[in-house]
Amino acid sequence: MLITGKWLPGTDGVSRPVIIVEVRGADGNLYPEPFLVDPGADRTIFRAYLWRSLRLQANPVGEGSILQGIGGSSRFVEVTTLIELPRQDGQPVQLEAPFAGSTDLDALDYSLLGRDVLDHFDLILSKRRNEILLVAGIHRYAVTEA
Repeated sequence: MLITGKWLPGTDGVSRPVIIVEVRGADGNLYPEPFLVDPGADRTIFRAYLWRSLRLQANPVGEGSILQGIGGSSRFVEVTTLIELPRQDGQPVQLEAPFAGSTDLDALDYSLLGRDVLDHFDLILSKRRNEILLVAGIHRYAVTEA
């Protein structure tokens, strides 16, 4: 299985590795959202605007639970829903799980695709070759000399 992403320029002009993921809303429909590929994030996190606009049920987490990152800490809720990652052959990879939803509208510019999802794949990030690849199943990769 092969999932590809792209380097998407942000409002600051910096290109970042992104995969367009579809997220199921409370109405059952799927909505596309750019997710920043972040192998340093322990878990996948929906930016506050995303989970609120999808009207997903917020499940509270334990007292004092926070998301911690380089920008500081932020409170969150858990939202259980389905996400679809677009395979190159057109068949989506579906994952249904509880994901973190940031409660701070200013905390994240992008939703984050973290290791809870990324650990199911081999991850290749190559800015120089303009590639973002999630590889699993029948697909393999090889490193060779040019």
